[in-house]
Amino acid sequence: MRVQIASDLHLDALQSRFPQRPLLEAAAGADLLVLAGDIHIGAGAVDAFADWPVPVVYVSGNHEAYGGEYAQVVAAIEQRSAGTQVHYLERRAIAFGDTRFLGCCLWTDYELYGDRVRSMDYARKVNSDHAAIRARGGDAFGPEEALAEHRRAVAWLEAELAKPFDGKTVVVTHHGVSPDSIHPRFDGHPVNSGFLSDLRRLLPRADLWIHGHVHDSFDYRHGNARVVANPRGYALNLASAQGAEQLQWENAAFDPACVVEP
Repeated sequence: MRVQIASDLHLDALQSRFPQRPLLEAAAGADLLVLAGDIHIGAGAVDAFADWPVPVVYVSGNHEAYGGEYAQVVAAIEQRSAGTQVHYLERRAIAFGDTRFLGCCLWTDYELYGDRVRSMDYARKVNSDHAAIRARGGDAFGPEEALAEHRRAVAWLEAELAKPFDGKTVVVTHHGVSPDSIHPRFDGHPVNSGFLSDLRRLLPRADLWIHGHVHDSFDYRHGNARVVANPRGYALNLASAQGAEQLQWENAAFDPACVVEP
C-alpha cells in the first residue's frame, strides 16, 4: 500500500485569503491519504477532503478545537465523517486489506524532561491551546485535560498494539512520540514537553508511525518502526502575498507528494 502523508496544513488560515488554492495535490500512485492533524478548524477537514480521489485517514490535532469545546469538536468531526470516505480516527482502528491504521490526537505526558509539574506550568503560560480550547463546562482546556487525553490515548494504543494482526500496522498521531522528532534548533527547549512524549517503547510494535505538530519534517527508524512527519506549517507571508504562488511556508522541506509504504 502506498500512503500519501501530510499534516499541519492549517487550511482555515490559508483559505481565508486564497479560497481557490488547491488544498493539496493528490500524489500519483497513492492508495490512501493520511492527514495527521491541524488540517482545518472544527470539522472543516471532512468537507475539504470529501471528494479526494482515494480514501482518507484523518486524526485531528489541537488546532481543530480552537474556539470550541474539545469533546464537542471531536464529536462533531465523528458525526460529519460518518458515511464519508474520510475515516476519522480518535482512539479508533481501521483496516485496509493487510494494513491496519490506529489513530488518535495523543497530546502529551509533559514528562520529556523529567519534571511534569514544571512542564505543565510552562505550557499553561505559553501554549495557546490552553487559552483557545475549552473543556466541558466552558472552563479552559488546561494541561490537566491534555494529560488525561494522553493517558486515555496511550492506554488504548497499548491495548490495540497488543492485538495480533496478520499484516502491517500504521499508527497515526498528531503529537510526536520521540525526542528524535525535535529539530536541533529547539534542542532542550521547555516547549518540547508540550509537543511530544517519549513513547519509544511503543514504536517497535508498529511498522510505520506518522505524526505532525512539530512543523519540521522527519523520517527515521527506531527498532522496527519508521517514523515520518511531513508538516507544511503556516504560510509566513500570508498577509503580504499578492498571490498563492508567492506563499512561503514555515517548513521549507514539506513534500506535497510525500508517499511511503508501510
